[in-house]
Amino acid sequence: MQNSDSTIYFNFSYFALKLLGKGLYSNHWTAIAELVANGLDAQAKNIKIYINMKDKKNSVIEILDSGHGMGYEDIAEKYVLIGRDKREDGQIDEEIKKQLMGRKGIGKLAALYLSSKYFIISKTEYETSAWCLDASNVKDSDLPHLDRIDVNQMEIETKKEWEKFETGTMIKLTNVDLTYFGEKTLAGLKARLADFYLTDTLPGEIEAAILTEKNSPLRFEKVEKSIAFKNIYAIYNNTEINFSNRLAESVIVKSSVESVMNTPRYVEKLDSSDFTVKGKKKFLKQDGSYTSQELDYEMIGWIGIHTSIQNDDAKLNDAEYLKNKAYRPNQLRLYVRNKLAVENFLDYLKNTQAFSNYIEGEISFNILDHNELGDIATSNRQGFVEKDERVQLLISILKPIINSLIRRRVHLGQKVKFEEMAFYEEEQRKEIERRKIEEEKRKEAEKSRENEEQKRFYAEQQVAGLGVELQNTNSILKTEKKRNNFLVDSLSQDQFVFAEKLHMVKINVSTIESVVRKLIMKLQRGRFNEHEAWESLKTISYQVKRIHATLEYGGLAQFNTKEEMTEGDMFEFILEYCENVLNKYTNIKIIVGIEDNVEYVTRFSTQDVAVILENVVSNSIKHQSDTLTVKMAKENGDYVINLTDDGKGMDTRVINEDELFEFGKGYTASGTGVGLYHIREIVNKKLNGTIKITKDLNQGFGLKIRM
Repeated sequence: MQNSDSTIYFNFSYFALKLLGKGLYSNHWTAIAELVANGLDAQAKNIKIYINMKDKKNSVIEILDSGHGMGYEDIAEKYVLIGRDKREDGQIDEEIKKQLMGRKGIGKLAALYLSSKYFIISKTEYETSAWCLDASNVKDSDLPHLDRIDVNQMEIETKKEWEKFETGTMIKLTNVDLTYFGEKTLAGLKARLADFYLTDTLPGEIEAAILTEKNSPLRFEKVEKSIAFKNIYAIYNNTEINFSNRLAESVIVKSSVESVMNTPRYVEKLDSSDFTVKGKKKFLKQDGSYTSQELDYEMIGWIGIHTSIQNDDAKLNDAEYLKNKAYRPNQLRLYVRNKLAVENFLDYLKNTQAFSNYIEGEISFNILDHNELGDIATSNRQGFVEKDERVQLLISILKPIINSLIRRRVHLGQKVKFEEMAFYEEEQRKEIERRKIEEEKRKEAEKSRENEEQKRFYAEQQVAGLGVELQNTNSILKTEKKRNNFLVDSLSQDQFVFAEKLHMVKINVSTIESVVRKLIMKLQRGRFNEHEAWESLKTISYQVKRIHATLEYGGLAQFNTKEEMTEGDMFEFILEYCENVLNKYTNIKIIVGIEDNVEYVTRFSTQDVAVILENVVSNSIKHQSDTLTVKMAKENGDYVINLTDDGKGMDTRVINEDELFEFGKGYTASGTGVGLYHIREIVNKKLNGTIKITKDLNQGFGLKIRM
């Protein structure tokens, strides 16, 4: 097709453009970043991104830059030519060519990826023109074309900002579908956009304004990176940027021990001279030959390792720590010519060490896009061919740095664990010493009581000689007194304490007696029925299990067992119960752990929690399990207990899993089918939680309790 003054044709069909566009961009932000890169290549000092998503389904995006703009010839001979390499343009200065981000002339397809109808307004020193590409109702075989329109008839939502630019280009996209972008996505949007560029070295400034409500004010804010530098424990840096004012002097490591948590962990800075990151060599060209001269290469950037990547823990060090659906901080971003080339180069390193996902950094390696060498970018322009020698060279440079950072973080974790162990050992030593002192005091008190009794006995013997009548009276009184003293003295101090700990058993027994009285009365009046029997059995069964639980842990309890509820760390209670009470079972191994030292401080009934654990162990033994694993953690704001055994698993006769939680529904020769019923009742009604059977286990049976 022949271009005219009012129409300019592309050199590809709509089908080809759509196909290329979908393959090049995986999300909206990648496409927006590509359009911004076009502005930077146009030597723009200021770029503004405007997103009006008051109507998310039909959002409007305007991207305006203060670059050199395009005249009719630029649009007709350069813009519409897909695949044109700007770096081969003889009219562009060689120094500028070294800075150009684009290479293949396909960045403009980003507009078509975002919208089927978009506008271009461009103004140069000599002219201003406006064009429209409308692919709303076209055939795949049609050639796309830009139609000239009257710029004065265009509705520009950022008109005041646009008029401030003497030259530049604006891309206006209409009917952009942003339906699925929620608040969390928007929270990380500006940080995500900033990550597409090395903003510290960009020649231009990028600003963004996002309107979400009808009365939202139009306010542009600088697009800045959201890097939680104060959460970084160790860092490598060979850039000219001094990060000292961004880093903290020391960081906090979350710990259940206050003194350990309050110990400052001083930030470590790696000596960049310890690592080889640059050199010269001949590289393989696209035609299979090597370059005639050795080419310089150098990895420049910073790489750090975070203290923690858990939102709450990381914010103890840096309140700006941001991690959500739209933004992931723990990435090693690779830039080429100041533009993001690989979102996370850690994927290329294939490092499986602990703490490898704590790494964050920004590095440049411009040899990956050298003008003399072949293009090794993948088809979607968001990665590189992994086997290429330049990629492998970068991997070999990075590995020693990454490994050094990980070693330091591992050492920090080990040091914290050692300090925690030392603290608990000291606490245990103090407790043993305290009990020893108390025992000595008890023995002294007992000895003192015996002496007092001996003195009293001698006094009574003397009184006996005053007369027969008085002697007989004293004899009766002494016998009665001796009987009372005998009953009291026969209980040691430990027995007194244990008697107090049986207080809850008395309450349970009283409940059972009450149920029995009511049953007898209903039987006498002829009002007893099967429903009453089942309900009474449930109550009696529950109370019996609570009595059994109290007898198991009562002797070891250090809390007030007179009260139904206690307040404390439920996870710690479960851990201690498994280690100190359930160890009586010699035919099953119990493995218990708390992930990341999570604490679940709440009010709970120790009897009820013990009933759950005793029933789970009993069921596992019945199903011939060798091991029961109890894992506690925090997931998505909920506190979770996973109980998994390696036994025979669920009976094949079970059709509906809910049957397992029915009272009296048993599937083993010795089972009554009441254990799981009581577990669910306690979880639902006492712990305000839910319980589900764990699916997809290769072996055994599992329960997940969520609170």
